Amino acid sequence: MNQTELMIALGAALFAAFLLGWLAGWLTHRAGGAAPAPGPDNDAVGRLAAAETAAAQAREELREAHLEIEELRAYIDRRLAKKPEA
Repeated sequence: MNQTELMIALGAALFAAFLLGWLAGWLTHRAGGAAPAPGPDNDAVGRLAAAETAAAQAREELREAHLEIEELRAYIDRRLAKKPEA
C-alpha cells in the first residue's frame, strides 16, 4: 500500500467515523430530546377569532341597548312632564 492509498483509506475511515457519530447523535436527540414547542394550532386560532367576533357583536348590542334605554328614559320624562298634576 503506497502513501496515496493510505491517505484515501484514512480519509474514508475518518469520514465513516464522522457519519456514524453524527447518526448516533441525531438518533439520540430524536429519541430522547424534548418535543418541539407547540405553535398556535388552527383550532385555537379559529376559536380566538370567533370569540373576538362574538365580543364585538356583544359590544354593539350593548351599545344599542344603552341607546334604547336612553330613548325610553327621555320618552318617560316627556310623558311625565306633559301630565297635569292633580
